[in-house]
Amino acid sequence: MKNKLVMLAGITSALLISMSASTAVMAQTASTISDKDFDRMYADMDTNKDGLISRAEYMNYHGTRFDGWDTTRKGMLTREQIKAKQFEREMKKTDGEAQGNTPAASSVQKR
Repeated sequence: MKNKLVMLAGITSALLISMSASTAVMAQTASTISDKDFDRMYADMDTNKDGLISRAEYMNYHGTRFDGWDTTRKGMLTREQIKAKQFEREMKKTDGEAQGNTPAASSVQKR
């Protein structure tokens, strides 16, 4: 009986440590935006400067972003356009050296 309790305590401890580590990783990766960038984005969204973001303000902000990404002005984004913008954004976080996956044409699936 004592051995079963010791084994159960060990398993419980391992699970708690594992959960704690994964929670810490999730907290670190939950947001990659700096506080300064977030504050700037929030201020840009809050067009009436009331400290709150309405649905209209949110949709307008992201609509403007969509328009900036829609380089062909067709009202639609292709997989290639989104990958290119994502890659551009990631490059701004580095010293200009590609990190991880690049938007190589061979990796983009055609429809």
